[in-house]
Amino acid sequence: MAGPSGYKKGLNSGAWHVSPFAKKLTRRHRDVARVDTAFAQALRAQTLYPQRIDALVAGGTYFIGNPCKRCGSVKRRVFDCGCWSCKQAMRPIVLDGRNRLAKGWLSVRSRDGHAAILDAKRREATGEFYRIDVGDWSARVYPTGRLAVHCHKQHIDTSDLRAVPKGRLFELGTANPELVEIMRRAGWSVD
Repeated sequence: MAGPSGYKKGLNSGAWHVSPFAKKLTRRHRDVARVDTAFAQALRAQTLYPQRIDALVAGGTYFIGNPCKRCGSVKRRVFDCGCWSCKQAMRPIVLDGRNRLAKGWLSVRSRDGHAAILDAKRREATGEFYRIDVGDWSARVYPTGRLAVHCHKQHIDTSDLRAVPKGRLFELGTANPELVEIMRRAGWSVD
């Protein structure tokens, strides 16, 4: 049986020089699976999704699998079974040589939105913040939206109020109107 160029069968084992047991499926896996049905069956046996191997052989980049725990999408990547939507959201903006948005690039953010986020992170890294004092409470508001809250009387000191569980934050807000005022001045929605 003739194989794809650059791939040789083993002398005694009859196996291709590509493992059928891999977490990440590459172009080499696709080329061999198209030629050798036994290799494709071995790939099918090692995966939870047989439709992943069907998409690999067909040359697809995604398949329909289990829902993502983060976003709920059922579209998954053939390469590593990762969620298609979550991976697209993590991709950065790519610019061409003329500093224009590269064509065909799917992204959740616009170029200006991406630049604004990078600028806010840079300003926070340099130590920029503004201070809010209400009663016994004091807070630092950072450019990225992080809110560091401190209260001497109640022994509350948090570097990021976003990390506090919503139930606990609701309890603190109902017991302390000063905290609600700080969140309102920081631009947090408290309705």
